[in-house]
Amino acid sequence: MDRIAYEQDYLFDLRGYLILDQALAATELAEINHWIDNRPVDAALGSWQGDVEVHTYSGNEGLNYQNIIEAGGVFERLIDHPSWLPLVERWMVNDYNKVSLNEAFLNVRRSGGFIGLHSGGHVSAPIMTVRNPNTGAWNVGQINVLIALTDIGPGDGCTVVVPGSHKSAVMHPELLDSPDNSTYRSDRHAGGSLGAIEVHLKAGQAVLFTDAISHGATARINSGSRRVAIYRYSPHAVASRYNYLPSPELLARLTPRQRAIVQPVAPRCAPGRQQTMGAA
Repeated sequence: MDRIAYEQDYLFDLRGYLILDQALAATELAEINHWIDNRPVDAALGSWQGDVEVHTYSGNEGLNYQNIIEAGGVFERLIDHPSWLPLVERWMVNDYNKVSLNEAFLNVRRSGGFIGLHSGGHVSAPIMTVRNPNTGAWNVGQINVLIALTDIGPGDGCTVVVPGSHKSAVMHPELLDSPDNSTYRSDRHAGGSLGAIEVHLKAGQAVLFTDAISHGATARINSGSRRVAIYRYSPHAVASRYNYLPSPELLARLTPRQRAIVQPVAPRCAPGRQQTMGAA
């Protein structure tokens, strides 16, 4: 292993995240932002734009364009983008795992939007697994790639992370004050959380982090909007988050490598039965 790869492994294992410079080219940024610029500003939650769903998790984080790989062009190229897929594969692929795309979406966050602090090493869930080669092989249960589509700085609703919290068996103190006694998520913005740092990014940079790290986002107080693309990867045995079935048209366009990430296990049907969508 070369020195750069070794340093990446060390920092990811130690901190739980890694910032990638120039993850996207200017032309890729322009293509994605052009797509967003051409969306209706009053799109209703739960509506569909082709095979892309307009969505929100809780209403606080802003507007999500889920299943964005169905929007074609650059969104398909991001599936196996060379800026991050080799890292994802290095930390996830082993004799028992291959990479699958767990979720892919764009997020547009305007003033007031935030995400409460959530996750941490105390959560017992397959996607929170983080094991390094000292225990046999890399085995990371989920890796999130968050790509800045605009500059994200103070007041912009920044992602925050608590470095090293993916290794902590102790619940973050922020979760002690959760009104519903949640041991997973706080309902207030994550700014100022104990041990947390803001991740400031220039457009085109990306932060790659294990979902096990305690993370969230500050409240956006600036005007305009924060735009990010998020591609989440998991071992193929972990079900995709919303089970969007890839359209036949998408599967026909994808390369064999991309298809293996989007649909790592092809559907199997008894003779005479046919699945209407998702068949390779």
